[in-house]
Amino acid sequence: MPRGNQADILSHLRAQAARALDLLEREIDRREAEIRDMVSQLDGWRAFVNGGPRLGPRGRPAVAAGGWARSQGGQRVNWDKVLASVPKKFGVEDIMKDPGAAAKGRAQAYPALNRWETSGRIKRIEKGRYERVGASKRKAARGRRPVKKK
Repeated sequence: MPRGNQADILSHLRAQAARALDLLEREIDRREAEIRDMVSQLDGWRAFVNGGPRLGPRGRPAVAAGGWARSQGGQRVNWDKVLASVPKKFGVEDIMKDPGAAAKGRAQAYPALNRWETSGRIKRIEKGRYERVGASKRKAARGRRPVKKK
């Protein structure tokens, strides 16, 4: 049985491989377009649910290390306004009633308390309870640092 020309067989195999590669490339392009459509739908739903997507590098939604999308709490808080909004004697629960402070979370209230105490704007009256200090008392306390109670 004659085998035919070997170069002819190789060219036939190359042509089949080229057709297969062309089919694969078209399928990949089709699926990538489908994924882009799905991502745009996702962004639309995300914008509807929580005010818009938070985009990371390459225009994709930002994802934290654990795989969850990051929260939207990126706005700066005016801690002076927060201090002005609390009653004369207050605790952390009173600070958390302010929407800006609540968006940042309880863990960010403690550094603010520390700054206010160091600058003499508040004084600690007992564990977890603070009192705002008037401007005249603040001027007297400005030169010295408050001693931390244990």
